[in-house]
Amino acid sequence: MKVAVFHPGTQHSRQTALALQQLGQLAFLATGLFDRPGGRLRRLAKLLPGAAGQALVGELNRFASPLLDPQLVRSFARYELPERVLARSGFGSVASMFDAFANDWFARRIAKMASAEGPFALWGYDNSSLTAFSHLAAAKVPKILDRTIADWREWNAAIDRIAVRHGDWLGPQVRPASASLIDRSDAEYQLADHVVCGSPFVIDSVMRHSGVPQIEHKLHLLPYGFDPALFGNAPAPEARPEGEPVRFLFAGQLSARKGIQHVLEAIQDFSPEEASLTCVGSIHVPEARLSTLRSRVDFRGPLARAEMPALMQAHDVLVLPSYFEGSAVVLLEALASGMAIISTPQAGLGPSPSSGVMIDKPDTALLGAAMERLTSDRDLLLSMRRAAITDAAEYNHDAYRRNIAAFLAGIGI
Repeated sequence: MKVAVFHPGTQHSRQTALALQQLGQLAFLATGLFDRPGGRLRRLAKLLPGAAGQALVGELNRFASPLLDPQLVRSFARYELPERVLARSGFGSVASMFDAFANDWFARRIAKMASAEGPFALWGYDNSSLTAFSHLAAAKVPKILDRTIADWREWNAAIDRIAVRHGDWLGPQVRPASASLIDRSDAEYQLADHVVCGSPFVIDSVMRHSGVPQIEHKLHLLPYGFDPALFGNAPAPEARPEGEPVRFLFAGQLSARKGIQHVLEAIQDFSPEEASLTCVGSIHVPEARLSTLRSRVDFRGPLARAEMPALMQAHDVLVLPSYFEGSAVVLLEALASGMAIISTPQAGLGPSPSSGVMIDKPDTALLGAAMERLTSDRDLLLSMRRAAITDAAEYNHDAYRRNIAAFLAGIGI
């Protein structure tokens, strides 16, 4: 039986679809935006004046997947593009309302397509699968839920801890998960025949919080892989020249959830000659927390994915002291780029003791000690960066494809 993969946005759906395509088991990938050279959106971008056209080109560049067969991709921009335009224009609440409506609309369409053309197994993602899984057309096919984030009840416990010590870092975008979102998660667990998770942290959180009967028998560990078209061709790391600072990088949403407060507190204990810090991603903390740091930290804002490999190769250490993830793919991309890593168990799979430092929990003192260890021992730093390239082989696309093949064989697909 072939598999229909669907997600109105991205997550890692393109990597899943590519692996299934290479295995000969992809029915189709259904998504919102897909960059087709010469397609309608590219033609529209050429017609739009100035900044509007450039913005659309930048957005499309984020959705380039040159290894995917365009004939196996069904793209529905009307389900995704309006939400992105609304969000980028400052209408966040309206964007969220449209997103919820469009996701259900999109999922109904996918369930009908998969039934009419198949039957195909359905591979969907958290918060986007309930409608498709509950549709009558999906009643008799295997339903695979890709749980890309830990259980939301785990986040609600974490945000309470953050509020006690770093409440002033909680921007308005960072909120507890609603009861309706939690209920939706449990409904997706219930309907799914199998739930694949990117890290043990996700599995543990679902088992700890969900009351869905027999949930433990549905859970499968399926480590993610990095994009072979962008990462994996990094040159062997070389020692940082004497006198240059160790270059630390934070990549991801700058939010209290990802532990940016610990990174920015820790960097202040180092002189600019010892360490530099670059932060890439949208800012979700109050500006008051950053204003005094802008002369010390290079805040780049969001970057196109195509820019990330070169940026990573120009840095030494990725720091991600996160409170709550699924399994951050940025860790795998950093390994493939020859970066040492400092992270938490909550951040997900990635570094081994040879390629990084796993601190016990998100904490400024623990993070600072790990950073000090790597700034003071350049030989250790170089050794970890070289080991990162080796460790990345466990998470390259070939490994991800093999893991998917084994998973599907194990469940009889």
